[in-house]
Amino acid sequence: MNNRSAWFLDPSRRSGFSGEFKENEPLARHNYYRIGGPARLFAIPRSVDDLQWIARGISETSIPFHVIGLGSNYLVSDQGFDGLVIKLTRIDLGIERTSSGNLRTGASVAVSSLLRRAAQEGWGGLEFLAGIPGSVGGVIAMNAGTHLGEAKDRVREVEAIQVFGDDFGKRLVFGQSELRFEYRKNLFLPEGALVTSCIWDITPRDASAVRADLDITLARRKATQPVDFPSCGSVFKNPKAHGVHAWQVLDRVGLRGHRIGDAQVAEKHSNFIINHGNATASEVRALIELAKSRAREQLGIELEEEVRYLGRF
Repeated sequence: MNNRSAWFLDPSRRSGFSGEFKENEPLARHNYYRIGGPARLFAIPRSVDDLQWIARGISETSIPFHVIGLGSNYLVSDQGFDGLVIKLTRIDLGIERTSSGNLRTGASVAVSSLLRRAAQEGWGGLEFLAGIPGSVGGVIAMNAGTHLGEAKDRVREVEAIQVFGDDFGKRLVFGQSELRFEYRKNLFLPEGALVTSCIWDITPRDASAVRADLDITLARRKATQPVDFPSCGSVFKNPKAHGVHAWQVLDRVGLRGHRIGDAQVAEKHSNFIINHGNATASEVRALIELAKSRAREQLGIELEEEVRYLGRF
């Protein structure tokens, strides 16, 4: 690893990188669970040029790497990650109307920031995003949504860049007819491509009406979800083929409120596993595996995680 790290730490090369670069950065600072060990190398690029600089380093060193946004749906190993973590929160923070009246947002824009602007400007149609953590890029990549809708319902164009792989540096634009989604996933982004921006279809509304709808949705979320504790949001995808929600599965196998160490299946919403303050990744993972095994053995249901893993488990 030392030889691989040396490429990125060489001062003569670092002049080509304008972002932040750190060694042994605690990843607990960069995910919603507030859990996890350090990353050997940690980068926050500020431009596409920075991304291309990182991609050159990866190509020349074959260093293991992982890309994150705000870390809202990650569980990081207690041992951290012995490679390079790239955090995409500074690439494009733009929010602007297009000439056609739609809305362009950079992939690094936090969902919370986008909704604040929507409430101020009277941009309707994005209310389904209320309560979704993370950034726009992650919303597009995983077709995030709530009971009010999903990204696919409102996104009309996606721009990306191929930063890893054979088409290094190629800019990609996907029009509405090319945007193919499934439940909690996209089917159009090639491997090694990262979302840089997207265009949303919005509906002009009275700003106070948008604000009121967002307030109602957020109040509902606070009443039904354990928002006062660190978590990754929904742990499991809904097993739609069985006609039930994931929380109903966990209830049926008796896991609501079940606790291992400082990790607990939430009392308020059993598709959340919360950190009571000092939970470890191994404790959270143990609850996840317990839920999967009970669902399989007792109900014949294969639960699939929404949460993503980073590091060794």
